[in-house]
Amino acid sequence: MSESFDLIVIGAGTAGMPAAMAAATRGLKVGLIEKSGRLGGTLHYSSGQMSGAGTRLQAERGIVDSPDLHFEDVMRISRGTANRGLVRRAVDIAPRTIDWLMENDFAMHPACPAILHLHEAYKIARSYWGVDGGRSILAAITPPFERARERHGIDIRFGTTVTELLPGEGVRVRKPDGSVATCRARATILATGGYGASPPMFARLHGGAPLFTTASPTSDGSGFTMAEARGARIRNANYWKPAMAGIEDPPGSGRVVWDDVPSLTPQVRAPWEIYVDSAGRRFVAEDHDSVDVREAALARLPGLSFWVVFDQAILDAAPPLLPRYDRARLEAAVRAHPDFRRADTLAQLAAAAGIDPTGLAATIDAYNRAASGGGDALGRKHMPRPIVGPGFYAIRCRGMVLRSFAGLVIDDDLRVLGRDGAPLRGLYAAGEIVGGGTMSGDGYVGGMSVTPALGFGRWLGETVLG
Repeated sequence: MSESFDLIVIGAGTAGMPAAMAAATRGLKVGLIEKSGRLGGTLHYSSGQMSGAGTRLQAERGIVDSPDLHFEDVMRISRGTANRGLVRRAVDIAPRTIDWLMENDFAMHPACPAILHLHEAYKIARSYWGVDGGRSILAAITPPFERARERHGIDIRFGTTVTELLPGEGVRVRKPDGSVATCRARATILATGGYGASPPMFARLHGGAPLFTTASPTSDGSGFTMAEARGARIRNANYWKPAMAGIEDPPGSGRVVWDDVPSLTPQVRAPWEIYVDSAGRRFVAEDHDSVDVREAALARLPGLSFWVVFDQAILDAAPPLLPRYDRARLEAAVRAHPDFRRADTLAQLAAAAGIDPTGLAATIDAYNRAASGGGDALGRKHMPRPIVGPGFYAIRCRGMVLRSFAGLVIDDDLRVLGRDGAPLRGLYAAGEIVGGGTMSGDGYVGGMSVTPALGFGRWLGETVLG
């Protein structure tokens, strides 16, 4: 790796790969520094949900949409709390980003574009995802990245850690052999990802909340730490809320495997089960239309933890709660995983799960009366059958982190700003380090993480040092 560049990109993931290939194609001398041993970053772990308005695919399907309508929807869903300037830039770039993926043989799911209900829904079908989640995006952008690397000489180093951002001069790195080097550059793009794999930083920013995360292990917050040392500020930590919800696996790891999350979106699968806290009380109508309402109720639970409770008859009759679990895998989990419990009686289930038995019995009794036509106190409508046994199950779910809500303070040109509000010379940011709270405000807005990461990275590669 040469020690002098026009541009250094830190992180070879969702934002870093498009930034590096676009800059190299323009003739810039690009150094791409990646601490892991592979390309892709969070794309290996992400659902890869995207959004874009005015795409060619929408036009082919007869869907009338525009960036203006997309902007209005983002601001509606975020209740006006998302950053208007950056959202405006993101939605303007988004259709070109989706079209670019399609030009590179992106394996789009055949249901796209669609209206999704994993978060508060858009009014128009403008959500997209790949048949293999984020890995489909990686499969589409890797060939053009490799072509740019071969033709234009992207100088990439794996297993190399940036330890310091030098004021307007580049970075200091630690190489795989432990030696330290200084790499000079006219500009640096921080595309290091978030802090979703850093319990200490998560606790610092979010009041000590527990961390159950789908994030890449490389999302350790190091980009934030280095930027703060340069004088950058962090904003929007107050917008954090847990997503609903995943199973910690392996137990005690704080990790949630996205592909294994239970189907808790009522618009996708109406609930047959009930959700209870450790006192055995239900805390929300399980089929409430608003994911914001359900996740706000989850955020109030101690430890961001609840149990999904059902009986054998529901397991046999209902659509799968755990789509990737067949009966053999479920049996194995009941035998070995502490968050899967089964018992002959409700009292035995409560004892096994650590749920208050009196509270759980009262809750089940009230729910069963409601399911028999008595009306539910929480307003639930879908109650296909009571929970009576024999044979009862409880699966513990955790409020999970899908992205980092706090982000660096940047301007509309993605320049990182210092404590005095002025741009830090030569320093830019794109991707998760910008912060979910910046792009979605006080909520989750579908596709406003992955698409801006791809689009902002590519836009910076096309314009920085121009």
